[in-house]
Amino acid sequence: MLNFPFINRKYNDYTNWVKDHSYGINDLATSKFEDFSFLEEVISEKRIVWLGENGHGIREHNLLKNKVVHYLYHKMGFKVIAFESGLTECYTSNYVKDELSAKQLLDKSIFSLWKTEETYPLFGLIKDNRELKLIGFDFQPSMKQSLLTDFLDKINIDFPQEFIINIQNVEEKTADWYDRMGKYKARRKRVPKDILQEYKLFQKEQNERIDRLHHILNDIKKYFINIALDMPYKFIKKALDNKRLFLNHFTDNDRVYSKFRDQVMAANLEWICNELYPNEKIIIWAHNAHIYKNYQSITKYRPMGSLISKALMDDSYYIGLFMYEGEAALINRTVYKIGKPPKKSLEDYMNHTDSVISFLDFSNVNPRSFNKWIFEKTLILEHGTMQKLITPAEQFDGIFFVKEVSPPHYI
Repeated sequence: MLNFPFINRKYNDYTNWVKDHSYGINDLATSKFEDFSFLEEVISEKRIVWLGENGHGIREHNLLKNKVVHYLYHKMGFKVIAFESGLTECYTSNYVKDELSAKQLLDKSIFSLWKTEETYPLFGLIKDNRELKLIGFDFQPSMKQSLLTDFLDKINIDFPQEFIINIQNVEEKTADWYDRMGKYKARRKRVPKDILQEYKLFQKEQNERIDRLHHILNDIKKYFINIALDMPYKFIKKALDNKRLFLNHFTDNDRVYSKFRDQVMAANLEWICNELYPNEKIIIWAHNAHIYKNYQSITKYRPMGSLISKALMDDSYYIGLFMYEGEAALINRTVYKIGKPPKKSLEDYMNHTDSVISFLDFSNVNPRSFNKWIFEKTLILEHGTMQKLITPAEQFDGIFFVKEVSPPHYI
């Protein structure tokens, strides 16, 4: 016979603990820096903060992350923002941002799914503060035409014309193929054989072109070193290596490609944290599903957050973002309704807080009878629609929770 009073008491203990230990924010629009002061306590001396989101089309998550980034920059000295967007597009934008408006900077760097009114103020912040750097960690191009040529013009190197022509070709033609093949992938349709054969010829040609670019780059390396441009040199080599990886794996099946993409993003983050910006505090902006820190699916997929080195993981604070109800947008901007979270799900427990937005820290919590749910398999709604079991404290160090969400206002 079930002991219902005991079950109800246990559930009430869980929800009371959530209410007692959550930090609340009543209104994002009017929130002030002091509303986020708890971040200094929970993040402490961590050098890397991972900011997730439970979908790429959630207005309130974009607003919230924008506020958090402002706080981390102004109050805690974080000066690098690493986006789930193209490595080349984001890095090169730093060199020309003085000549761009905030909207142009937004347009020419990150994926279009974040080109929203809610994200726009962040790019005003990046533009107006020279010390604040933007970097991407994805090997997928986030723009049809990057700022790479403008970047090459900005650094004081007399590149051979052959180098300029070939690197422009690699950038532009790869982006064209990404757009062309992506139309089939987006519709989950098989790419016709004749187009695949055409792509294979293009792939071979571009690999040879990248080999030639590396050869030229090695020949002129001394010119970079002589004027202390070590990092731009390393970046160009890294960008070419990323382009090759993308070209050689873009036609993999979705499952294989997804695994490989996270492996590349993890490797890029290692390089960003250890070589590009070894002495800077870094904010990582990505989907929750990419930042789980201790996760492996039954298909052996591991997200980038679980693939980074132990040293970086130990220096990180992982924040997941969740919601209870409302609407959100898919990548194609189609609006969908958030499903009702099941009872005893993460969203259900968090919905008992009194505030519209709340934050719950897991990192400084010991297992007790009243908080066992964060140390046990607990249901979540990924994207607000798909049930998934995770152990919250194993995957995140803390979570933000928004009670009601809506689609972004796209620019």
